[in-house]
Amino acid sequence: MASRLDRLVTILETGSTRLIRDTAVNQLADWQKQHPDELFNLLSRVVPYLRHKEWETRSTAAKAIGKIVENAPLYEPNAEESVESKKEESAESKKEESAEPGNGHVKKEEEDDQGASIPQDDVFKLESLDVDMILKYGRELLRGGNIEYGLASLEPQARLAHQKKTLKGRLGLLGRKFEDEEIPVHTDNLVTPMTPFDANSSNGLNRSESMSASQPGEESQLSSRQLNVLKRKRKREAMKASQGKSGFGDLSLRRTTTAGSEGLGADDTPMADSDTKKNGKMNDYFSLERPADVDEDSKVVSEFKGPVIPIKSELETDDTLDGAEWPYERLCDFLKVDLFDPSWETRHGAAMGLRELIRVHGAGAGRQASKTRPQNDALNGAWLDDLACRLCCVLMLDRFTDYSSDTSVAPIRETIGQSLGSVLKHLSPESVHKVYRILYVMVMQEGLTLERPVWAVGHGGMVGLRYVVAVRKDLLLQDSDMIDGVVRAVMKGLGDHDDDVRSVSAATLIPMAKEFVTMRPAALETLIDIVWESLSNLGDDLSASTGRIMDLLATLCSFPEVLEAMKANAAQDEQRSFTLLVPRLYPFLRHTITSVRLAVLKALSTFAKLEEASNSQGWLNGRILRLVFQNILVERDKETLSLSLELWKSLVQSLARDPATLADEFAPHVEPLMQLTLHPIGTSRNPIPMNASLFLKPSGGTYSMPGVIQPASRHASSPDISDTRAPKRRRKSNKTEEAPATSLTHDVDGHMVHGDVDLVGMDVLIRSRVFAAKAMGFIMAAVPTEGLKAFDAVLVPGFVSPFSSTQLGACAVVDEYAKSCQSTDSPSRYLEHVQAIVESERPTSYRDLVNFMQRVRTQCQQLLHLIRDHGKVSQHRLPVLPVIVQGEPEAGPNAFSIVTAEKCVGDDYERLKKAMPPGQRLIASQQLAEARNVAVGAIDEAKSIKESRDIRVKAGAACAMVAMKQLPKKPSPLIKSIMDSIKTEENQELQSRSSETIAKLIQLFTEKGRKGPADKVVANLVKFSCVEVAETPEFPVHAAKTNCVLSMQKEEDRVDHADAAKWAKESKAARVTRRGAKEALEILSRTYGASLLEAVPKLQAFMEEPLVKAFGQDTLPADAKDPEQTFGQEIVDALSVIRTMTPTLDPALHPFVMRMMPLVIRALHSELSVFRYMAAKCLATICSVITVDAMTMLVEKVLPSITNPLDLNYRQGVIEAIYHLISVMGDGILPYVILLIVPVLGRMSDSDNDIRLIATTSFATLVKLVPLEAGIPDPPGLSKKLLEGRDRERDFIGQLLDPKKIEPFEIPVAIKAELRSYQQEGVNWLHFLNKYHLHGILCDDMGLGKTLQTLCIVASDHHERAEQYAKTQAPDVRRLPSLIVCPPTLSGHWQQEIKTYAPFLSVTAYVGPPAERKAMRDRLGETDIVVTSYDVCRNDSEVLEAHSWNYIVLDEGHLIKNPKAKISMAVKRLASNHRLILTGTPIQNNVLELWSLFDFLMPGFLGTEKVFSDRFAKPIAASRFSKASSKEQEAGAIAIEALHKQVLPFLLRRLKEEVLNDLPPKILQNYYCDLSDLQKKLFEDFTKKQGKKIQAEAGREDKEAKQHIFQALQYMRKLCNSPALVMKPESNLYEDTQRILRKQGTSIEDVAHAPKLQALRDLLVDCGIGVEDGDANDPLYQPIKPHRALVFCQMKEMLDMVQNQVLKKMLPSVSHLRLDGSVEANKRQDIVNKFNSDPSYDVLLLTTSVGGLGLNLTGADTVIFVEHDWNPQKDLQAMDRAHRIGQKKVVNVYRLITRGTLEEKILNLQRFKIDVASTVVNQQNAGLSTMDTDQILDLFNLGDSGPSLISDKPRKEDGVEGREEDMVDLETGDVLRQPNKKPWMEDLEELWDNKQYEESFDLDDFMKTIS
Repeated sequence: MASRLDRLVTILETGSTRLIRDTAVNQLADWQKQHPDELFNLLSRVVPYLRHKEWETRSTAAKAIGKIVENAPLYEPNAEESVESKKEESAESKKEESAEPGNGHVKKEEEDDQGASIPQDDVFKLESLDVDMILKYGRELLRGGNIEYGLASLEPQARLAHQKKTLKGRLGLLGRKFEDEEIPVHTDNLVTPMTPFDANSSNGLNRSESMSASQPGEESQLSSRQLNVLKRKRKREAMKASQGKSGFGDLSLRRTTTAGSEGLGADDTPMADSDTKKNGKMNDYFSLERPADVDEDSKVVSEFKGPVIPIKSELETDDTLDGAEWPYERLCDFLKVDLFDPSWETRHGAAMGLRELIRVHGAGAGRQASKTRPQNDALNGAWLDDLACRLCCVLMLDRFTDYSSDTSVAPIRETIGQSLGSVLKHLSPESVHKVYRILYVMVMQEGLTLERPVWAVGHGGMVGLRYVVAVRKDLLLQDSDMIDGVVRAVMKGLGDHDDDVRSVSAATLIPMAKEFVTMRPAALETLIDIVWESLSNLGDDLSASTGRIMDLLATLCSFPEVLEAMKANAAQDEQRSFTLLVPRLYPFLRHTITSVRLAVLKALSTFAKLEEASNSQGWLNGRILRLVFQNILVERDKETLSLSLELWKSLVQSLARDPATLADEFAPHVEPLMQLTLHPIGTSRNPIPMNASLFLKPSGGTYSMPGVIQPASRHASSPDISDTRAPKRRRKSNKTEEAPATSLTHDVDGHMVHGDVDLVGMDVLIRSRVFAAKAMGFIMAAVPTEGLKAFDAVLVPGFVSPFSSTQLGACAVVDEYAKSCQSTDSPSRYLEHVQAIVESERPTSYRDLVNFMQRVRTQCQQLLHLIRDHGKVSQHRLPVLPVIVQGEPEAGPNAFSIVTAEKCVGDDYERLKKAMPPGQRLIASQQLAEARNVAVGAIDEAKSIKESRDIRVKAGAACAMVAMKQLPKKPSPLIKSIMDSIKTEENQELQSRSSETIAKLIQLFTEKGRKGPADKVVANLVKFSCVEVAETPEFPVHAAKTNCVLSMQKEEDRVDHADAAKWAKESKAARVTRRGAKEALEILSRTYGASLLEAVPKLQAFMEEPLVKAFGQDTLPADAKDPEQTFGQEIVDALSVIRTMTPTLDPALHPFVMRMMPLVIRALHSELSVFRYMAAKCLATICSVITVDAMTMLVEKVLPSITNPLDLNYRQGVIEAIYHLISVMGDGILPYVILLIVPVLGRMSDSDNDIRLIATTSFATLVKLVPLEAGIPDPPGLSKKLLEGRDRERDFIGQLLDPKKIEPFEIPVAIKAELRSYQQEGVNWLHFLNKYHLHGILCDDMGLGKTLQTLCIVASDHHERAEQYAKTQAPDVRRLPSLIVCPPTLSGHWQQEIKTYAPFLSVTAYVGPPAERKAMRDRLGETDIVVTSYDVCRNDSEVLEAHSWNYIVLDEGHLIKNPKAKISMAVKRLASNHRLILTGTPIQNNVLELWSLFDFLMPGFLGTEKVFSDRFAKPIAASRFSKASSKEQEAGAIAIEALHKQVLPFLLRRLKEEVLNDLPPKILQNYYCDLSDLQKKLFEDFTKKQGKKIQAEAGREDKEAKQHIFQALQYMRKLCNSPALVMKPESNLYEDTQRILRKQGTSIEDVAHAPKLQALRDLLVDCGIGVEDGDANDPLYQPIKPHRALVFCQMKEMLDMVQNQVLKKMLPSVSHLRLDGSVEANKRQDIVNKFNSDPSYDVLLLTTSVGGLGLNLTGADTVIFVEHDWNPQKDLQAMDRAHRIGQKKVVNVYRLITRGTLEEKILNLQRFKIDVASTVVNQQNAGLSTMDTDQILDLFNLGDSGPSLISDKPRKEDGVEGREEDMVDLETGDVLRQPNKKPWMEDLEELWDNKQYEESFDLDDFMKTIS
């Protein structure tokens, strides 16, 4: 079983969402916080992931390292010393430094064989780094390189040394090209203990086997090609050898079982494929597979069978040096070498790892404990300089570039830049300067001997400079040389021919723009010229740098100095005036990259503000207006669209200083832009393209249609924009236009121009039209009134356009115009048009809905054809449908309309049906009815879409009227138009316009004193805001419910509605209506502010009156309960409105809400569930808004009634309110958590099911918040008393969550036993549960003394109760008996244990035949403890129910695992104070069993069975299916983890291996035997006869089929044992078979035909039990045998065969006892005692069902299973009869398995079930202190996901097609994917996601982490 830590680490790789991975990172960091000494254990697990193939995994691992080391203490060896003067920096320390390469493991001998050519010191110095040489001879770092297997085979230490040796060569510092062969890799006899970081090739093999197969000597004479062949061959051998090494031990069930034969413990074998598994994913240097035995403390079993050697983690520094040097030295050594790895992923990971380490611990690097502070400062400086040199080298040599979306990114250089940033933070100013010089040389590339400038080097230098500038701005400001250099570099970069260099140069300048402008005003001019220049050179559309350069421009232009400089330039030089420069930006307005479009708009806005200030008109003209307007028309991105509108407004305002100029400039553009604004919107699949020739190009021309050479005069009416249709064949006809512009409409805006509803989405199209209308209205208000005629020419016809969307557009333009106008009279010129729309009838059809009409006509036509063809009605009788439909341009009054259609499916249909011949009518009626339904459906669709368009247009017109402030005499049509839109408008943009208008309308009515309409509107809005049933329940539906909690019902009873589609439609409509009304009310509230209730008194009446009337007096008025009356609904609505309004109310109105609070609280205590539900939601909202007052009232007035024992409704109301409070308030509830949590906990065991359910759910959420609560100041306004209560409750929660705080429990009674320490812990835990009335499961391993621990707590509790009763005589501590329910076999055992350990308790065994029990009935209440069995409990449940019990203990409590079984139900009916379950195996087959156990302990704690099944059981089961997808596997893992956290505090589980150090090991072996010929023959016969039948039945669900299959399986199981079990004398083949066998001299019963029995005999003889020497019959000669065995069978008849055939016939000397179902229950304990106390009995025969439970058989040390149970836990239980406390010998377990039969399958099934069980109840439940619940996040966590256990690595078994059992990795329970079926996706290289780059390389984020 993988430990939780392993799972957290794997999740770094497998977490499917960012959130899950981040959670894992945070939990690893917490782990470090709690176990500071685990630092290297953690790091060594995480570091390998830095080499992972996937970007996400690497960055997550880096994040984890960063978080982990943040929690580690900083290394400051000189912290105590006072800071002495630093002058003693002596040359000596430098010398020492170079002599000791910071690596204690590099042996001196190795250094002797280095070639003389390599200089000794490996510390680089900044001043001596030779850039030229590196660039010339250094080995370039590309995307990947070949992996050197020679290196891979080395120990990490040796490999490190080798790579260090070759580094100088690889960097080119030898002054020549370096070849790998110059320094060969030594691979001899590297047999060493395994290490956590092991090279993956050998897994459990000796290194020498795998790597030194050939003599090391041979290698030197081989050529390099031969060497490579050899390497590959060895790699293959190593892989082969590491596979398929699974012998007996493959069934090891737990980590620490020892399998005698295996080298590394059985557990290692399943890992054998680590090599192949990692093949695609991981570089071959570190393996992520850690040997299973590397236990948490990094212990390891060495390969030679010697003693266990603890090893130090590779990364940790030596023990001897502990604390002597910087602890991360070793790790950095590895990472520093990895920086130069050929594969880019490794470089990337190493850079990120260093970045995180240095960021936190850079200041300690290189320091040593033995040195003084000045020496250490020098060492630290030298170390950091060395690292800086290395990073600069990577920047020089890296050539890997990746292309993401539309920019190229150099991930390595960017990341190295960040690492450099981390280093710079700690460097001294001199060093920073040196780093800067190196980078400067790289950018300028002057004085280097390169043939040509290398852009990548320049780019690397620029990236480095960017971080220098960002991180050490402080130095820049002091150092003028540096600023000038950076500026020179940036200028060169901006002018570079390479796009990426330009981009990064622009980015470098942005962070220092301000300093640059203030300190180098002189350089501004040249810089500005360069920037403009580089913009005009961006010929192609895809230049990555465009956006960056735009940003730079916008940033620069935000400084007045820059603008001054630009103005000065303009004055001197016509070429540099804004009039000429700004238009250079225009082509980028429609750039394909959104960020560029945004940047352009920002820059233009800056210039527009300038122009406003300077009064010159310059570039502000009609052209830019038109371009920006076009931007608005075609922009899909919301942010860009809003910015475009802003820009438009500021441009119009600038020009509108002289309205006449504005009118003149805009005049030529009015018509085309108004046409485009009013352009109709098509419908799905029927777009209406815009006329592209109306669009202006940035250069000034318009677009001609591609491929059509157009005479100037012709306007193309429906442009065929072929480019948008077929982007694949770009026509080359647009060569005539200039390059930058070609992309304008064809690329990024093709779909918008084409009006493609399906691709762009209706909402986007409507939004762009609304924005266009805003822009148009704004400019109309700005031009002089006489200039409006030009607008009217296009606008007025729009009101009567045949297109609905055009009419809507026209109304919107007028609406916006009226809003922008200062005066009210000018807009009224359009009044009659809009009034006509509102008040007159709408046209019968619209042109933009023609295709709906055509669809209707087609359906009607098909119906008529059907009648003709199937109904045999002659053609002349059929009505003729008009060809042209209404809405088409050429339609006349007789065109096909909805009326025609309705007649066709109505009267005509009936008439024609009558006209059919009766026979035909019968035949065709069904088809005809279907066709008619389709036609009717089409008609309904056409009608509803037409109606929604009518509403849309009318609402638009009505909004315009209100904007003009023109209210008609009869307001109802106006109000109706707007209210309809609020009610049904699905488009949110349009709906919120209506909401705004209605708020304005109410205001207008109120101002004009017309109360009536205003009240009516408010009343309607209130009604609409309550229509959504999910938010405001319907009263009549729930009026009858009194004792249920509606919140729970809503979760549980999602009924499947009869007509699901219709229901979905209705609920969607209700949601839309509520959205509109809620928005309108909120706007009202914002508009009126504090005077809302005076202005709209109706609103107050709605909130107040019903509540006052209903809850103002003590009893609820009768009509409030009457479902027929409306009063009940009014109350619900009133609460709903308070809930809707509270968040937006003005704080001045909060006192009104607080006045309503007492009424809401009364409603919360109401007897009707629906009022309680609504009041709870309402209360939660009030508390979230007016927190202090409301929460104080809640704590004082509401919480106390949670414990009201008499009134169920009070308790239900309170708990429901808390439930909603938690979900609404989120973190705001923190200060009050402690006050809520204990009351909630108390309700977790309420008598009412609903309360329990809701309390447990709430508790689970609250408990997560507890740890956050401590640091929060007391909420104001709480009384002294409450604060005191809070401290008390804090202690309790502390103990619940942090078991370390549980106080040890002194047992007050004399238990006659010495408790072991873990048993005392168990008793402490039981006492904690007892104290707080919680209930739990003690699931210690078999044989750890659960009985004893239980007796301790039961006896103590009885004692304490008796004492209290003596003092107080209180009825709740009166004397109560406790009940122990156990399997019948154990009743004697319990009596015996009680007599032994607690003789002072009286005990009655309520077992035996009914007559005996009857005699005991009356005395049951008199004893202390009643022991009974499950059967008795079921049969006499009414007797037991009559008593109240103190404790109920269910021993072997998994027997109630089936919630539907009678026994479970009987037990759950018993009433008791405390409930406890004892079981070694809380989960046997599936997780649902756990649900049943908790249903006894704390009903509702895990939700209802259905919910539990959906949340946990199903995903877990699905993930275990061998074909599960990785998504399913993860879901399963998350579910397991979530469940584990939820049940954690209530389970205590310790394994024997952990607590009983004195318990000898248990060894499991499988003993295989083959079928005999007779068995084979019978098998074949059976399959022939039954096979088909079984296959057929397997699919059926009914009981008989299952019965039959079960019988068949039983037959096969019996046959495996012996043919005699299936061939009974009465069967028909019996005689024939016997005859044939007699001829051969045997019989069916003969052992020869039952190989299992022979195997059993051999096994017993091997064990020395059946030794046949000496006179068998002479009792004196019978020696005591060395071993004693338990033999388990499933079936009694098999036990008979073993007894008769094996023991009596073959081994007569063996003495045995037998224990099976035929032994009476009360005699069983005697047999056990006899066997344990008398060693002369060699064998005890048992059946698993009787002998497997609870007995203590430590007399035996060998366990043999002749047969196996489907349920693995039963076999485990049985083994542990012998392997338990008291056992002194090693226990051997043998399982007899018949090869190739059903038995193998049973074992595989067992293996799977065990995995599930151990995952949910694992060692974390071990003891209070490891229970780890203190990481609250994890506790009970309902919603959160935990680490995943599933690895998706494909395995390649050599040619073995996957058997089911290979799909489950024994060790971890991981379900592996089918071997050989590697998903094709995995062969592809990783596909990039640009987001990764954007997020990873965001400078601002990086700066945050640095600071």
